Amino acid sequence: YAPALLVLVCGFLMIFAIVQVTAEQDRAYFAGLKALGLSPRQRRRYLLEKGVSVTALGLVPGFLIGFGLNLAITSRVVVGMEQNPALYFLGWPPFALAAVCDLGTTLLAYLLPTLRLARLTPAQTLRLNESRPAHGGGTKNGMVTLPRLALRTLGRGKGRMALSVVILLAAVLLLTDIRLQYVSLQEDLYLEALSPWDYSIADASAATTYQRYNEHNQGITQEMVEELSARPEVTSVSALKTREVSLTADETLRARVVDYYNQPYDETMTLKESQAAFPDWMAGLDRFSETGAYTAIVVGLDGAYLDYVLENCPFTSGSFDQAAFASGEYVIAGGAYHEGVSCLAAGETLELEGQSFTVMGSLMHDNAYLEGANSPEASFTFYYLVPLPVFEELFPGQGYRQLAVDIDHSQQSSFEAFLSQYEQGLNRGISVTMRSDYQQNFENSRLNMVLILGMVGAVLLLIALLNFVNLLVTKTVSRRREFAVYQSLGMTLGQLQRLVLLEGAFSALILAVVLVPVTIAFAALVMPGYIANLSWVSVYTFDVTPLWIILSVAVALALLTPLICLRFLTKGTIQQRLGVTE
Repeated sequence: YAPALLVLVCGFLMIFAIVQVTAEQDRAYFAGLKALGLSPRQRRRYLLEKGVSVTALGLVPGFLIGFGLNLAITSRVVVGMEQNPALYFLGWPPFALAAVCDLGTTLLAYLLPTLRLARLTPAQTLRLNESRPAHGGGTKNGMVTLPRLALRTLGRGKGRMALSVVILLAAVLLLTDIRLQYVSLQEDLYLEALSPWDYSIADASAATTYQRYNEHNQGITQEMVEELSARPEVTSVSALKTREVSLTADETLRARVVDYYNQPYDETMTLKESQAAFPDWMAGLDRFSETGAYTAIVVGLDGAYLDYVLENCPFTSGSFDQAAFASGEYVIAGGAYHEGVSCLAAGETLELEGQSFTVMGSLMHDNAYLEGANSPEASFTFYYLVPLPVFEELFPGQGYRQLAVDIDHSQQSSFEAFLSQYEQGLNRGISVTMRSDYQQNFENSRLNMVLILGMVGAVLLLIALLNFVNLLVTKTVSRRREFAVYQSLGMTLGQLQRLVLLEGAFSALILAVVLVPVTIAFAALVMPGYIANLSWVSVYTFDVTPLWIILSVAVALALLTPLICLRFLTKGTIQQRLGVTE
């Protein structure tokens, strides 16, 4: 809500600045009415009715624009609903609050400038409008150059100029904040954390974490693996197979595991009791404690899958030896993801399908890399990791559970086109997770983080630019007779155009002198600390693109707006323009 309040304040300042455009005429008007007997109460009623009229004119367009933005944005932020959330959550309170805020800002803008008039007589009010003589700016011979004349006229409306600068600075800082948040969220960190490999191809029975993997499926064939490996975009294909095996632990392992799960988890429960929400796991541990029987999961893996395990699963005993593991004489035992040995330890032996293996080491096994779910009987389990060739000797004909594919990212589009055709063709027994899916999820999440705030910033920027244009138009249009006087004294139309161009250039220079150092200091000194705590995928990246874009637009407006106004002001003869009463 803080940015919305900022927009409310700046909206009030914009309306206030617009009201101030006709301040001199309004003071003269009220002075005349006061001389005729207008009471302060009648003046307030007049301004109240005027404010209500202006508010009423703005409510319907404002409601339509706001509702349109609501339709465009809400469905991106609130997802998963059948009905459009913008309509589902629609109610009258936001409209009522908007109307009250609109009326409040308008009435304040109209009433505040008149508070001083209540204490003044009509004569004192009129004296406020008397022009003050200008000081300096000329030369000894009474001549003045165009740059000096432009500088001298720049002093008019200093308050409104300061107001325009402040509002524009607020818009630039807010949009710079949003831009820095957006560019500092790093896609590569997100992709690396969400998927250590570019593409996951799983058997259809393991397409989601709620599906139990069917060991009898042959959705991923050897021909598919070879075809993928031969693709020019592919840099590596890693394979994984699993098999559930019923085993019985000896007394040493049984006692070790029972003691392990009876240890304190915290001051209130044991490690076993911390898993009470998982009845299948509890039943498996009870069966193991009583008889030593359990369902183990043998995992055959290579390449990226093995790298993932070694990187993310700390050893609790032993260590990894690549040559020894590849020899086929060793297995790696995986237990609970908790400190301590909760399975077979390094140096102990295991028999699988009549073959004896030595345990190379035990580790805290993180099974997040496995697609799908195991059987309920394997809820409490131990994992035994072996090289893929050894697994195929133990369980010949076992299908692939999943593949991990890495590619040359410069050829992503062609590979994904191949995968899409492949998945939709004869190979319907597989599930493919694309790299572009993760990229799209990241981009949607990153956009949603800044979308609402960005819309607020855009509205604030629109207010700031409208206020700046209003200032330029007012300063030019209010000098119609002055320009006619200049021309009557010999100033050419070209000189008049250079004068207003110089005035616009000086206004743009004032903006630049304030906006550039403040915005760069904000981005370089304030934002790094904020970005560091923004997200786990955020890395501070200096970027002040909004500053340069907005400053370029402001410079263009500062130069073009006075010229456009001057074109209309110089229509007609000098005598006609000198005879016009402001």
